[in-house]
Amino acid sequence: MIDLKIIFDKTLFKMLNVIYDRNSKAVLIFFAALCLLIIFLISYGLYYDSKLCFVIAISSFINLPFLLIEKGIEIDKHKNKYRFYHSIFGLKFNIKNWYMLPNVEYISLYKAKKIREAPMGVNYNYSYFYIYELNLFDENNKHYMLFQIDFNYLNHALFCSKQISNYLNVPVVDATTHEHKWTNTL
Repeated sequence: MIDLKIIFDKTLFKMLNVIYDRNSKAVLIFFAALCLLIIFLISYGLYYDSKLCFVIAISSFINLPFLLIEKGIEIDKHKNKYRFYHSIFGLKFNIKNWYMLPNVEYISLYKAKKIREAPMGVNYNYSYFYIYELNLFDENNKHYMLFQIDFNYLNHALFCSKQISNYLNVPVVDATTHEHKWTNTL
């Protein structure tokens, strides 16, 4: 049994602040309402010959799977393992192997500067961008990167780090600014 599941991609349910495992009834109600709305729009479009309603319903139906894609991590501290996964409609694809969870001393969230290079003929064009990385550190101060989050989603990165730290009972170092702040969740 998986104890902690963190979604770290921008999905519809994350935007609605819904966690699948805890609010499965809310998710089913949302799906049912969305499907009924699509059926209503298709019926209305066919019956009244309204091409706009029909196009909206068909495009909603086609885009529905893209709204329900998630990418995340599952942590099982009882078995000392974690893994990454991709999911569509709650069905998991591209499930990676379980990795051993190290003896975590603390969690670090920091802002990292990355370089993207694009060849432009003979020359290269370099562009710089920032991301947030969430790392686990063990007793030997070796780090294990769990995931990277886009620079625009600091609140979600902080939320994920606090969820993982509460689950593992370890402190978090918030290194997203020049002042590193330790937060104890014990």
